[in-house]
Amino acid sequence: MRAHLSYQPQDERQASSLAAALSRAGADVVRSADADSDAAGTDAVPSAGADADAAGTDAVVLLWSYAAQAAGAATRVEGERVVPVRLDDCPLPPLLSRLPQVRLAVGVTDTAAAAIARLALTGTSVGGQGTEPELPVVISDFGPLGQYETCPRCGAGSDRLRPYVTVDHHHDRALRLVICGSCGWQDHRDL
Repeated sequence: MRAHLSYQPQDERQASSLAAALSRAGADVVRSADADSDAAGTDAVPSAGADADAAGTDAVVLLWSYAAQAAGAATRVEGERVVPVRLDDCPLPPLLSRLPQVRLAVGVTDTAAAAIARLALTGTSVGGQGTEPELPVVISDFGPLGQYETCPRCGAGSDRLRPYVTVDHHHDRALRLVICGSCGWQDHRDL
């Protein structure tokens, strides 16, 4: 797979980590920071870039964050296969919110990179005429606690799941948790 990784300069650290993880997953990654912006508004999508290197890619892996939203967009990615990768809780613009996406809840992991590569190969184009699911697939990656599309107990979307780190003073140990904001389900693992 050949992927075009599109990101804002403020997200360079996460982009570098994701590029390395995608390479380990077998992808050929072309990176471009979208430095130019306009006042296109929040419905716009960061540019896929005019780089000649980006030509011939299978998909655009679009890092989405508050920095990407604030930067506006140079062009739309209409007709391109896009995998939105959410770095924070910034909502996706309507054009992208219907697409299968990955939310990096605890940072970049090799498991998340594999999920992104899988979505890039099977995803749909932005604005394409194919059938779109009623609710998009949102894969949230919690590192050692695993990946979730829904809460195992109540079925709420993975956007309702949050990572936490806490200390169990009674048993003298530090814990990493994932907790559902809808039903209170949780899973934990020692740090």
